[in-house]
Amino acid sequence: MGSGAFQYRIRVSMRHLHWQDEGWVGQMDQDFERADELWRRFLHSVVAPDRFWEPRADVYETRDAVKIRVELPGVKPDSIHVELAADLRSLTVAGVREEERHETEERVLFHQIEIYVGPFEREILLPPDAEVERTGVEAVYRDGFLLATLPRRQKASTNHVRVSVKG
Repeated sequence: MGSGAFQYRIRVSMRHLHWQDEGWVGQMDQDFERADELWRRFLHSVVAPDRFWEPRADVYETRDAVKIRVELPGVKPDSIHVELAADLRSLTVAGVREEERHETEERVLFHQIEIYVGPFEREILLPPDAEVERTGVEAVYRDGFLLATLPRRQKASTNHVRVSVKG
């Protein structure tokens, strides 16, 4: 990789830093992890995938949760495994998409192959400033999409509570 590509990766990462935040080092770490993920996905797309494929995903936030929508057409729900990392910074979706046996037996010649089958795995980084609860995480699979909902951690109340003193 030439130095120009390296400079571009750094420039992209630096653009998203929030220098006024106290946690800018953590933000930089997250940006490097995201750059590493993009690089890995690029290399995966160039080299024939002999180990696994990675489904596409959307990550977005609502007022109450971080939501991750993963495209998994043709995958049976019982073959999908979802795991939230111990540090609450990423969600991993893994499983397998299998072909129907009768389809594979009938084929005699391929003209085009674009649909991946076999095992898949995707580690999805959560937004750097997202604070999610460990409990209450849900995943629903419908119409070829997995929707994982990670509830936001409730902020401590800033309202003061008056405590009466008895005596």
